[in-house]
Amino acid sequence: MNERAMIAILTSVFIALVLAGCQSKKALLMDDVSDIKEISISKSTDFGKLNDNFFATFEDSKELNTFKKAFITAERGRVKLEGVNYDLLTTDDNGGNYLLQCYLGEEGEQSAFFYIGHEDRIYFTSEEITTELRKIIKP
Repeated sequence: MNERAMIAILTSVFIALVLAGCQSKKALLMDDVSDIKEISISKSTDFGKLNDNFFATFEDSKELNTFKKAFITAERGRVKLEGVNYDLLTTDDNGGNYLLQCYLGEEGEQSAFFYIGHEDRIYFTSEEITTELRKIIKP
């Protein structure tokens, strides 16, 4: 094999490795929800702030699993969110808390979540997840 062929092969391998590195995982809201033991929900009163007047708390239930599914499948989007309608407090097995806000979409729409304090990083669910969430939250 001549030197030009070797350089062409090595260049091709290098380009393939760079492209493979660029194909990283999608940006997800959460990649592990196994330690979430409870989610409390309230009507949102202020963008970027948690309303701690919760009207429901979900523990070890089908409803909790629906939220977990929404969290691990929601993908980061580039659309700016104009408003929210619900606040969520998640509690994990170690007593840690995550504060999130949610825009619950209408039927056929996506819903959106973000961590309070990180309003510039919005994560969107599928329309199917919105349907499941609407059965739980009952706006």
